[in-house]
Amino acid sequence: MSQFGKPTGFFGKSLAKGMARGHKEFYKNALKAIDPKKDDIYLEIGFGSGVFINKYLSHVSKIAGIDYSEDMVRLACSMNRTLIESGKAEFKHGNASSLPWDDNEFTVATAIEVFFFLNDAEKALNEICRVLKPGGRLIIEMSYNRDDGQDHKRIIKKMGLRLYSGKEMKKLLEKTDFKDVVVDYYQAFRVPIKGYLVPKGMVVKAIKK
Repeated sequence: MSQFGKPTGFFGKSLAKGMARGHKEFYKNALKAIDPKKDDIYLEIGFGSGVFINKYLSHVSKIAGIDYSEDMVRLACSMNRTLIESGKAEFKHGNASSLPWDDNEFTVATAIEVFFFLNDAEKALNEICRVLKPGGRLIIEMSYNRDDGQDHKRIIKKMGLRLYSGKEMKKLLEKTDFKDVVVDYYQAFRVPIKGYLVPKGMVVKAIKK
């Protein structure tokens, strides 16, 4: 897996911090879809540096996250130390295909700039569905997708991505017991990494049956 999918070591930490700065437009659109409430019990798949939680989710009731990179877990724990020490947040190392939480635990789950890195997307969706409460929300944000009209061969090779269309996402989610699937698009004006334009980002919203 590339450093983009699993940031590791000094370079990985530097990359994660740089991506966090470059992801402001992505975060803004994801946050709008999440619409977090004070009583939300929030789960983030692939939290990276933990900056999104630190900046935008500290007011919710409970926070949990899982990341494939142990270095990102340490970085996120450092950034969100106060939340952890208060007992409000926990950050775990692991895989989205095997979540270490009980059934029906969360009211909202997100995957921001992560879903296209997952090796087994369907299995991960089944796990996310399992830990969400009935009526719980899932928000998936992807800056690169098959509907943006761009040739992403170079990015796919460099980053190890698997891109999806809105139709594919809807089919996947409906297959894994989600309903009310909505696919929206946004234009990102910021260039997160030199040479990579994001003309049409995707935000997918769904509700657990």
